[in-house]
Formats: sequence, structure tokens, C-alpha cells
Amino acid sequence: MLPQNEKASKRSCLVLSILIFVVLPLSVVILGILLWYGRESSAKSRLKARIANITKKGYPVDDASLDTYYKDRTDAANTEAWLAVLSTMTSQDFSASTKGVALLGADVEAEIPILPDEEWKEEEDSLAFLEKWKSLHSEVIRLSIDAKPVRFPIVFDSFGTLLQQTQEMRQAARLLLLRGRVGLRARDSVVVRDAIDGMLGVSRVNAGEPILVSQLVSIAIDSMALELLKDSLKVDALNADDLQSLLPKVLATVNLGKEWENAIVGERAIALPVFADPSKARSFGVTSVPGRSRDALFYLDLIQGILELPANDLKEFKVKLQAVEAKMTEQANASWITKFDSILTLQTTPAFAAAADAFIRRALQHRMAALAIGLRLYEDRHGKFPNSLNDLSDLPMEVKPLGPTQERSLGYRVDGSDAKLWGGSFQDAFAIPVNPPMIEGGDLAKNGNEIWLWELRSNN
Repeated sequence: MLPQNEKASKRSCLVLSILIFVVLPLSVVILGILLWYGRESSAKSRLKARIANITKKGYPVDDASLDTYYKDRTDAANTEAWLAVLSTMTSQDFSASTKGVALLGADVEAEIPILPDEEWKEEEDSLAFLEKWKSLHSEVIRLSIDAKPVRFPIVFDSFGTLLQQTQEMRQAARLLLLRGRVGLRARDSVVVRDAIDGMLGVSRVNAGEPILVSQLVSIAIDSMALELLKDSLKVDALNADDLQSLLPKVLATVNLGKEWENAIVGERAIALPVFADPSKARSFGVTSVPGRSRDALFYLDLIQGILELPANDLKEFKVKLQAVEAKMTEQANASWITKFDSILTLQTTPAFAAAADAFIRRALQHRMAALAIGLRLYEDRHGKFPNSLNDLSDLPMEVKPLGPTQERSLGYRVDGSDAKLWGGSFQDAFAIPVNPPMIEGGDLAKNGNEIWLWELRSNN
């Protein structure tokens, strides 16, 4: 038998082993759980108060309140008519008839020449297509000109929300663009005006959807309208009356507008339910980690910082938005605990700065478009283009606020009897070069910068 003291020693070793390998780890686990529970309980209480405050201000915080918010800001008067149009445009008959048709056919990429004497090989098929769908085009024009944001039957389901009709609206805009391009070749001012007016209206149809992707589709359609306007102004295809009718509609979007706020508060409402139940976004690659109240607070701080940015100065807005996102990333990576507390925020937050660039480009392009319309109206009255943009002061618009910043104006030059109006570049919309954006040989660089040069040819 072992001596008594040796038995006691072995028992002590056993107890110590149990303490080291069982009790101590279990204590650490229990302590960790208690710490997590305490942090989560505290955060949940603060999160509840934050959400209540957002709701009090009339903003959505989940699928149900987002549905109400959407319905309050849209009009159902033309919903059924638009759904009928989209049903026709997604039909097999319509799709089959677009074969060989410019702008609409999947097999056609060529641009439509704007000069009547330039060859256009798709002309016969395109004109036959327009004749076949004349009544559909008329209905789209009727619904789109002066359109209000339309209420489509959207079922909001956090990140699973489907926006089928939003994407389909592009096809309606392309139909108008095709008719407008044909009108431009024929120098038919009314047809061109209606096409531009209609596409701006189609853009507004989606503008009531409080979802970022919907707003970006709206901006893409808007750019189609401005591209047609740009080419029409280049060859003086619009008469003075039609230019006057388009001017206030172009001036309506020279700033970020309420659409930016709608997109941000809508994204917030879509994301918040995921913090309560991360499994809602599992199919989108979102990590399912329980207890995300602190994460939700981190996300709300980010969104609040974005909503408080000064939207009246586009350049300052862009710079400060980039700073907000940079700060978010820095804070999230400060330590392992902040990384844990911001997992969902980093996974669910879109690149807001990149999205804002699209809003900023639209606003600046509308400023260029308004000034270009003003130049044509000035030429119509005086028989020549003005020597300076300041000479447009007799027109129904203020010229100074239409610069890229409060301190700078757009580039402008009278070149012989023609005029050139230019902005920055796709990379930096606020850096206005001394000369128009050109490359060697005098051709525009086809890298996105061509949208920043508006040329107006004199017909006098």
C-alpha cells in the first residue's frame, strides 16, 4: 500500500488536474457567456431605443414599415397600365420581333448614326419594328411624360426582395430611345422631345422605390435621355419651344434630390431585420452569428453619418462620404472585438461612395444639359453662341449654381462659330481641365469621358 502522504499527494494532483482541465475552462466559458450576455443585453436596449427614434421620425425599420413607406411615396393610378406594358415587352412576340433591331435586339450593338446621309444598315428592320409596335410606343409615351413614381406590387423581404419590373423598365426606355434616334435622323423636333421627356419620365417611375439598386436603374435610364439630348443639341435638332419645355425638367435633377435619402433609408430598413435574424441573408453569403445588437448599432452609426452629410455641395458630400466609409473600416479593424461587433455591417453594407458617384454624375450631367440648352436658346435669339456662360443670365435659370462646385464653373469655349461645353472626367468629375477632354487626333476618349464634352454646331 502507498504511504498516506503519497495518497494525499496523488489526490491533490487529481484535484488540481480537474481544476486546470475542467473547472477553469468551464469557468472561462461561463464568464465569456455572461460577458457576452451582458454586452448583448445592454446593446439590445440601446438598439430598441434607436429603432424607436427612427420610427418616430417616419422612417422604415423593417419589411412591413418599408412597404408602408413605399406606398406613401408612390402612385397606384397607372400601376395596372404599366404592368400591361411590361407584360407585352417581355412576351415572346415582342422579344422575337427585336431581332436585328437597333438598341433592342440582343444581336445588334451598332449605334444609330445621327446624320441622315450616314448609312444605317438596321434601318429597315428598325422602322418595321416601330411600325408594328406603334400603339405600344404611344402607350409608353402617354404613361411616362410627367409620370409620378409608380407603385408596383413589390413584396419586401429584406435582402430577398425581388425587383423584376424595375429591370424591365429599361426595355421601355430603349423603345423610346429607338423612336427618338429615328426622329433625330429625320430632325423631327417633336418626336425627339417626346422621347427625351418620356425617358426622363420612365426614370421617375422607378424613383419612388426606396432601394439603392432601383435608384441606380433610374439613373441609368436618365443617362439614356441625356445622351439623346446631347446629340440633339449637337446638331440643333430641337426647336426653341421644345427646348423651353425640356429645360425645367432637366433643372429638376441638378442636385442629389430626395432619391438619395430614399435609397439610404430603404437600405437601412432592408438590412436591420438581418441583425435580428442573420439567417435571413444566409443565401447572400452573410455569416450567421447570433447576438448582433452591437453590430446593428455599428451599422446605424454608419447610416446616420451618411444621412447627415451636406448634400447641397456635391464635392464636399463626396469627400465626406469617403471619409465616413474609411472611418467605418478603420473602426471595424481596430481590434478582434470590434471585428466581431461589425461582421454583418461589413458584409451587408454596399459601397455607398461608389453608388453616390452615380448620383453625383447624374446631377452634374443635368447641370451641363441645362447650360447646353441655354446655349442653344441664346443662339436662337442672338444668332451666335455667347462668349461666356455668364451671358446666359437672361434665361430662366441661374448659371452660377450649375457649376461643378460653388467656386468653379464648367469649361466653355466658342470654337469658330461652334461651341464646346465640358466638365471633368469619369475619374474626377470636379477637376475641370483647361481644354476639352480629347485624345491625340482630336477624337474623344471612349472610356466614359465622352459624357463630359457637349459640342454644339452652329447652323448660322
